[in-house]
Amino acid sequence: MKPKNIIAVLLLIFSMGLFAQEASGPTEVIVGTFIGKTIPLRDYATQQINENIGIKEIKIVPNKSRYNAQVNMDALPNGIDTNVQREAGGISSFPLEQNFIGFDNTGFTPPDPTGAVGPNHYVHSVNSSVKIFDKTGNLLVGPVALGTFLGIPSNAGDPIVLYDQLADRYFVSEFGSLSNSLAIGVSDTNDPTGAYNVYQFALDAFPDYPHYSVWPDGYYLTANKGGTNKVYAIERDVILAGGAGPQIVGFPLPGSVQNTNTVYSPEPANLLGTTISANTPGYIVYLQDDGWAGVAFDHLKVWEIDVDWSVIGNSTISAPLVIPTDPFNSVFAPFGTGDVAQPGTAQKIDMIGGVISFATNYRGFGSHNSMIVTFNTDIDGNDTSGIRWIELRNDGILPWSIHQEGTYAPADGHSRFMGSAAMDAAGNIGLGFNIASATLPAGIRYTGRFDGDPLGMMTVAETTIVNGVGVQTFSNRFGDYSHLTMDPNNFTFWHTAEYFSATNQWRTQVASFSLSGGFTADVGVSNIVQPTNGILSNAETVEVSIRNFGTAAQSNIPLELRVDGNLVASEVFAGTINGNSAQNYTFTQTVDLSTSGQTYAIEARTNLVGDQFATNDPFTKNVTHLLANDVGVLEITSPVSGSGLSNAETVSVTIKNFGAATQSNVSVVYTINGGADVVETFVGPIASEQEVTYNFTQTADLSALGTYNIHSNTSLAGDMDSSNDEAIAVVENILCQPNLDCSFGDGFQLVSIAEINNPSGCEGYGDFTAQIANLDEGTHDITFTTGYGDQHVKVWIDFNDDSIFTNDEVVVPNFIIAPGQAGGSYTETVTLTIPVGATVGAHRMRAKSNWQAPVPIDACEVTAYGETEDYTANIGTLGIADFEIINSEIIITSIGENIFDVSFRSDFDGIAFAAVYNMLGQQLGVKLLDKEGDAFKVRINMSQAASGIYLIRVGGKDTKSFKTARIIVK
Repeated sequence: MKPKNIIAVLLLIFSMGLFAQEASGPTEVIVGTFIGKTIPLRDYATQQINENIGIKEIKIVPNKSRYNAQVNMDALPNGIDTNVQREAGGISSFPLEQNFIGFDNTGFTPPDPTGAVGPNHYVHSVNSSVKIFDKTGNLLVGPVALGTFLGIPSNAGDPIVLYDQLADRYFVSEFGSLSNSLAIGVSDTNDPTGAYNVYQFALDAFPDYPHYSVWPDGYYLTANKGGTNKVYAIERDVILAGGAGPQIVGFPLPGSVQNTNTVYSPEPANLLGTTISANTPGYIVYLQDDGWAGVAFDHLKVWEIDVDWSVIGNSTISAPLVIPTDPFNSVFAPFGTGDVAQPGTAQKIDMIGGVISFATNYRGFGSHNSMIVTFNTDIDGNDTSGIRWIELRNDGILPWSIHQEGTYAPADGHSRFMGSAAMDAAGNIGLGFNIASATLPAGIRYTGRFDGDPLGMMTVAETTIVNGVGVQTFSNRFGDYSHLTMDPNNFTFWHTAEYFSATNQWRTQVASFSLSGGFTADVGVSNIVQPTNGILSNAETVEVSIRNFGTAAQSNIPLELRVDGNLVASEVFAGTINGNSAQNYTFTQTVDLSTSGQTYAIEARTNLVGDQFATNDPFTKNVTHLLANDVGVLEITSPVSGSGLSNAETVSVTIKNFGAATQSNVSVVYTINGGADVVETFVGPIASEQEVTYNFTQTADLSALGTYNIHSNTSLAGDMDSSNDEAIAVVENILCQPNLDCSFGDGFQLVSIAEINNPSGCEGYGDFTAQIANLDEGTHDITFTTGYGDQHVKVWIDFNDDSIFTNDEVVVPNFIIAPGQAGGSYTETVTLTIPVGATVGAHRMRAKSNWQAPVPIDACEVTAYGETEDYTANIGTLGIADFEIINSEIIITSIGENIFDVSFRSDFDGIAFAAVYNMLGQQLGVKLLDKEGDAFKVRINMSQAASGIYLIRVGGKDTKSFKTARIIVK
């Protein structure tokens, strides 16, 4: 993580050309429409918001974006991201200064939280309302609907709030009411609760995902839009004066690469502070991923815009400056499916890949200028997100280049995403973000680093702003952005983002924090530079970095050194450290770290008399005496469970060198279900503690439905620890479960046939196979209720139990509910036909809907809108015993350790059995039940079964009917 080589940068300059070369002129000039001056915002009526709105009433804001598809499957980093910070920082942070609730659910999702802070106020907006707080979190104004406030007959969303520190004014925007337009309001004075001058700008295509910035010569705008013009400069001076006809100038982005119908969201540089040289051009930044079509290597592009408001035709946008980065992967899961899992639901939420996060903040420091860029990157090829952050610098001589680059992704299995970063006046960086995983509801945290800390590292301890409580079950939409901005004092960061306060109830939080606490006397150890993991001796040198977090210079600083809690040395740093600076110190006392395989906790701390914040005095680092030769398979990353697995699945593993010596030509093995070993050679080399992805040449046949136990291990001659050689994965090829978008009411709100009467919400895919309809040959009424018209419906029964729904298994052919209608509640009863000679027994019954078109022939095909629900149809003529089974009750009790007691209360008096099935419909075992009084009972031990959901099916020896219940094996 070193600064990019200046020679390489100079070569790049000559090869790519300077900004001034190949400049392009504007391609569009629009005059804005002045809507007028509003009444004071504080005089608007408070909007009444139902914060406990149900999911059926929540409006999902349409996402007109599509993610960039990965075209180049060999794009770097091709699995494991090599530029990753896997340990969180160790410097204790100052307490949060403010931390308060912004908005609760307004009836729109996602909320698109944004906010800006001025000298005395925090202005906060979401879809589609605005509030104003004082800087201690007291609500002063609102909520007020954005459309009402801006005086436009719409309330369409995508708000952005800015504080223009150069003019001491506030800026608020959302989609306009004109075609393809944006509405902008700028406060008439420095009081955000007062009146605003409002304008609308109608563009050549819809300006989705608009992002703005403050710059001396204009407000700059980018959007995810079609048409020629991609970026804009807005005539700021006219707007600030309340003038009638501000111009907006559109430019193309020459040399940029995008995929058709995908996210196209560059970012404009946003000024922090007031230090900026005269005539500094505006800057636009965009990432380019080598996984996209037409991109040869991962890089950033930077354009500069020079606007001449006197003669618009003289304005220019430069050719791009190309800045190579370390490899990254901005491509996550397919659009519409969500990227990060949530606890207790199959619904994933979006992390927003392929875009630079809002905002790209710029600050001038006299000797140089800095821009901080952040975006999500897939660190392991499995949609685990880290935040790639890059500090670009330029000065009066050299153009923009990378000063430092890192990926913040501590190794705890959680994704960090939706980041937003800024720099304070001392050059310290604050980074706010969301965090989530299959075991952690989406929450909000921050980290940071101090100027002078090791490059590419976030050194401040990860700090929780708010923990997530709930999850979202009805939509993948999340974000679509967060917003970190700077206080005019230039040292306090303010951040807002979304989380879930309860299931399907989003909330925004507003928090402020500082990295510079403002104390006079405050020093601490900020890093332990040496020793590092390796083959260590009994006399290791300890080198530390001491930071003066305070404002006054400090000398003669007492230090302590401990190993595993035992005091080793007390020494004194005799030099002087100025405020907001750091110096290294090497202890004269060495330490004994000579035991192979042992991890030592090394702690160094300062003991300055009069220190005003002792929490950041100590720093602890775990250092391991590595074995010389130790390699293993860390995890099996591919294949993964799903439907439609093929007979040629690539087996991918992560190999880690746990040892100190570089290794080459390592044997790597995989087996499936105890079969023959597949042995290949990983050529390498692989350095100490490095992780790499290895793709076996020999593919695996997983085409048959079922469960596959995959074992993979390394075989290294002289390996000194075999316990970490092997990894195991359980992969299931499951019946397809097409998950469709039913968020607008499409799909099924009721399915009723025979014993099944199932009112349900929007599942996308609903597994109701525990509900059974007993059907004999002939016709039966089946009733459907939907919440949206033009709903085509089709039903199959898989009579041959091959998990393939064929044309001869269609029992309700395509029909339409409420043709030509939109939202509402519509019910239709039709005939379901069981053919003569249908196979007796229990079979999967699938009901599928599709909006405005017939349900496809393929029952696995995913369409844009509709729903899929699976049930069980039990075919056969029922006798008295069958009705006794139907009227019975099954009770499952978990007694721990994945052992379950089954109680079957029934008037049935024959021989009863309990069978266990996996979710593929495969029978795993059968047990005879003992009759005890009015109940049959049996104990089922599932301790050796793979984790997941299983069905317990209880019935008589000669009955056609049965009762079903689910169990979860953990």
